[in-house]
Amino acid sequence: MTRSPLWRGAAALAVLFGPHAATALYAAAELAGADLAGPGLAASVNVSALSLTATGIWLLVRARHPVNDRVAWPAIGGAAALAVAGAVLLPLTGQATDTVATVLLAAAGAWLCAGLAADAGAPLWRGRLAGEIARRWDTDAVAACAVVLAGHTVAMLLDDWVTRLGPAVTDQAQQADPTGLHNPVLFAAQALAAGVREEIPLLALPAALMMAARRPAWQILAVVCVLRVIPHAYLGTPALTSAVFAATAWWTYRATRRIGPVIIGHTLFNAIALFGGPAGNAALLATPAIAGLFLADAPNATPTWLRKRLRRKSSRSDRPVKVKGPAL
Repeated sequence: MTRSPLWRGAAALAVLFGPHAATALYAAAELAGADLAGPGLAASVNVSALSLTATGIWLLVRARHPVNDRVAWPAIGGAAALAVAGAVLLPLTGQATDTVATVLLAAAGAWLCAGLAADAGAPLWRGRLAGEIARRWDTDAVAACAVVLAGHTVAMLLDDWVTRLGPAVTDQAQQADPTGLHNPVLFAAQALAAGVREEIPLLALPAALMMAARRPAWQILAVVCVLRVIPHAYLGTPALTSAVFAATAWWTYRATRRIGPVIIGHTLFNAIALFGGPAGNAALLATPAIAGLFLADAPNATPTWLRKRLRRKSSRSDRPVKVKGPAL
C-alpha cells in the first residue's frame, strides 16, 4: 500500500464507493438507452457487501499493526466481524440484506476514513464521531447545518429544470428500480444512513487530505462535486444537482472544520423529504432564508464580507420608524 495520503484516500474511495459507482453508471447508461450486454454487477452480488468485505479486510490489516507495542484486540475483532459479515451477505441480493450491508458499511467507512486521516495528521473530528454529531452545537454548527439544508433544498428545486435536459428518474417509485429498494421502510433506512455513508468518505476525507496537501480550494471543490455526482448517476440528469449541495457542504466544512453539522443537515433533509409531506416541503423552502439569519451571527461559518453585509442589512431593518402625529 502506498504511503501517500492522497493515494490512500483514493484507494479508500474506490473500496467504499467503487462497486456502487459502477452500478450507478450502469443504470445511467441503461436510462440513456444504451444497449448493454449482461445483467450488471448489482444483479449478481450484493455491492454494499462487496465494499464491506474489502473495508473489513483493510481495517483488519491496519488493526494488526501494534500501537505502543500492544495489539488492539477489540479493533481486530471488530474488523474481522465486519469482513465476515460482508462475506456472508455477499451472495444475498435482497432488499433487507442490502440495507444491513449499507448500514454496516457506513460505520466501517467512517472508521477507515478517520484512521487514514489521522495517519496523515489531518483528523476528521475531535474525540468520537458521536460526540462530534451530538455535542458542541454553537452558532457556527447551527449555521452550517442550516446552510447544508438550504443547499439540498436548492438542489431539489433545480431538479425540475434539470430533468428537461435528458433522461431522469423523477420520483421515489422510479428511484426504487435502479436501487432495488421497493420496500419503503428499507428505502427510508438507507436514506437516513446516507448522511454518515456519504459525507465522511465523499466530503470530509478528500477535503481534509487535500487541505493537508495544500491543494487549492478550487481543486478540492471540483473533486468533492464530482465524487458526489458519480454515485447518484442512476438518477440521470438530476444527478448534476448533487454538485450544488456538495459545494455548500464543502463551504461549511472548510469554514468550520466540522463534519457533524453537515451529517445532521443531510439526514434532516432526507427525513423531511420522506416524512414531512406538504408541511415539510414548505419548511424546506424556508431554509435559505433561515440559513441567512443564522449566518449573520456565525463567527466562522460565514465569510467576513457576507457577515458584514448581513449585519448591515439587519441593523438597517432595526432602525426606529418615525411616525407622524395626527394632523390638527
